[in-house]
Amino acid sequence: MSLTSAKIHYQGWSSFTVETENGKLAFDPMYRKIFGAQWAGPEDFRDASVICLTHGHYDHYVDAPRILKETDAVVVASSGICNHLSSKYGIKKEKLIPVEPFQEITISDFVITPFEWGHREVSIPKFIKEGLLRAEFLPTLQFAWLNLFKVPFNVPYYGFHVKLPDQTGVMNYCEGFSDHMKIDTVKALADRFKTDILLAGMQLNFEDHVSRGAAALSPKSVVLFHPHQVLFERLGLKSSPPEKFVEKLNEALPDAKVCTAAPKSSFEVSALI
Repeated sequence: MSLTSAKIHYQGWSSFTVETENGKLAFDPMYRKIFGAQWAGPEDFRDASVICLTHGHYDHYVDAPRILKETDAVVVASSGICNHLSSKYGIKKEKLIPVEPFQEITISDFVITPFEWGHREVSIPKFIKEGLLRAEFLPTLQFAWLNLFKVPFNVPYYGFHVKLPDQTGVMNYCEGFSDHMKIDTVKALADRFKTDILLAGMQLNFEDHVSRGAAALSPKSVVLFHPHQVLFERLGLKSSPPEKFVEKLNEALPDAKVCTAAPKSSFEVSALI
């Protein structure tokens, strides 16, 4: 695989893999079945050389320990996540790379730099109540169990800027474009990083936040994904349709390519830049 044929694969939930001829990077690998949804499998992450974990909620974290135990991958994440992987799951210290915001690290020719973002308010009791009211007993109990006992729920929220070997800049802002977004913080990231491809979560009614944040970063392409579509549908939480997010982005970034990612879809990096 040449540098110009690098690929980005959307594995579902908030999980992406980025492949070049020098290695494979995974964001928030998730493959177990929950709320009736399962797209990826362990095989999608076995050849990853590095895993970047954005935060400690179950759908971003809970499958990472097994992947780390069964592969040669190392993890780049906050110290809170690394400490939890070590103490809760016995992951060897040499596989854990704790980083602070804006601490640059290079692995497999990926130049990785984390930054912080703000997460929307999440109430586990509210999720449990809504799930039980909708008779989603087993998945709701699984959801609660994972978030309460298996993950470091309250660690900081990280996004990642990744520079590929051909200098293409990929930014994973995860689900940070929300009512907790600070536009001055996003503008500061634009001053620091060249972002060619932006991976941006779209959910609820945050289309204005997504478009304003993306406009501040001024990427050549935006890849939109819904990090919790099945979960929200099962709990009765409505999101604006993808077309509305695309419309707002086209208004804010008329020269950018805007794509919506379905689980298991792939994108040629060369086609996005």
